[in-house]
Amino acid sequence: MHALIDWIVQTVSSLGYLGIFVMMFLESSFFPFPSEVVMIPAGYLSYKGEMNLWFSIAAGIAGSIAGALFNYYLAVKLGRRLLLKYGHYVFFTQETLDKVESFF
Repeated sequence: MHALIDWIVQTVSSLGYLGIFVMMFLESSFFPFPSEVVMIPAGYLSYKGEMNLWFSIAAGIAGSIAGALFNYYLAVKLGRRLLLKYGHYVFFTQETLDKVESFF
């Protein structure tokens, strides 16, 4: 377990703020990646003085927002069309979409 923690800390340390941004972008988009894997080592490295705490927080926030906006863009451009085209494979029909839209 100790080796894994050291590897994560070294990865965040070597990638720097851009690595925090990219990993938080992945976490906020469709790729299942936990943000705890990124921000806890960033906080630890900030505590040790190897990273700036405020830059780490800003990179994490910017990455999360960018990932959420990317998801929103995909949903706006492809969402309805994709659901209607491939939804029948997971038992999602036009009627289901109409019910969901009327509910929300």
